[in-house]
Amino acid sequence: MNKEVKIEPEKIHLFHVNIVESAIKDVTQKEDNNFTINIAQTTMHNLKDERVKIGLFVDLIDDNVSSDAKAHFVFDFHFKIDELSSYYELKEDNSPIFAGTLIATLLGISFSTARGIIFERLSNTNMQGMILPVVSPQKMLALQKRENT
Repeated sequence: MNKEVKIEPEKIHLFHVNIVESAIKDVTQKEDNNFTINIAQTTMHNLKDERVKIGLFVDLIDDNVSSDAKAHFVFDFHFKIDELSSYYELKEDNSPIFAGTLIATLLGISFSTARGIIFERLSNTNMQGMILPVVSPQKMLALQKRENT
């Protein structure tokens, strides 16, 4: 999009969160565990209903090579965006190009919500207290998950 798009938070409505997958293989004991965090995302839309779905994939993998501890989460975040048409332009083939600021905003909301859910899910494990780092939504734009074909 050529024009600068201003995000109006009151037009963004997170109306449903679905935990599609959640699997935790706990560490054997509480200690200073170091985990690698892998994040990917997908975006889907329904222009007619002014809806956008953010799929978020989060994997936590223990850096200790002798451990097979890990946590895997897949979330779907469903948003209704009032006046969604002001946040995209149509290409010649009628597919939309969304403003990066809108998608980055939705990713930020989604990841922030996922961080809280993951924190809670890990609270009854030896990984309790693990807080995922803050991640730039702009950087997450580049972490798009490709479907296997």
